[in-house]
Amino acid sequence: MVGIEDVRCCELFKDLNERELEEVAKIATIEKRGAGTRIIREGTPAGALYLLKEGKVVVRMSSRDGHEVNVDELGPGNVFGWSAVLDDQLFRADIWALEDCTIVVVDGDKLKKLFDANNHIGYRAVRMIAGIVADRLEKLRSRLVDQPFSKQYLAPTRAAAIPATSEKSEMRTMPCPECSTPNRPFAVVNETEQYRCKKCGMVYYSPVGCETGPVVPSVEKPAEAAALGENWMASTPASD
Repeated sequence: MVGIEDVRCCELFKDLNERELEEVAKIATIEKRGAGTRIIREGTPAGALYLLKEGKVVVRMSSRDGHEVNVDELGPGNVFGWSAVLDDQLFRADIWALEDCTIVVVDGDKLKKLFDANNHIGYRAVRMIAGIVADRLEKLRSRLVDQPFSKQYLAPTRAAAIPATSEKSEMRTMPCPECSTPNRPFAVVNETEQYRCKKCGMVYYSPVGCETGPVVPSVEKPAEAAALGENWMASTPASD
């Protein structure tokens, strides 16, 4: 059973009186989630609002090319799953438990009905949610503008395992376009082979099993330097 102290733990409802807290507690349940489990999946229907009583969670969003970016970390007293108080919404991010968590889960449909019946509760709660959303968007903007794709913000890449090579393997050793050093792919992500030069550090890519054509001299390098075929993409690490 959820008590008013369980609901009061969250900043979202901290200004409600005891009678109002009791109304919220009636439509809530307590859940336990272990560290490393996903609590919310991005893109699924937003059916509940979550109040974090104990533990820590991370908010992650996915880019179009499959990278997961850590947007925010939340501790006790924080709220997530705010899309549940809006009509016909989907969750906008993944939520993963970083530690064992105790969570107060509030039914989204019943909460919206409570807001409709008690406008003063709904007004204060939605105003708090607006502040939470604005703060989270500002943190994401800062990370994208100031340090895009910094390692401290990127979640570990979920890459397919590299199969053992043989004479007939399509993932052949490919030369680096910068220094011509032959390299093997270190990962396959979204149908793309990824290479990192063991000599100069250049990262370059190729669709799985693509044919690159003959190596031709680079325009900007001496004749012995290699160039990639038209299906290749390459990038060099930023210099200090």
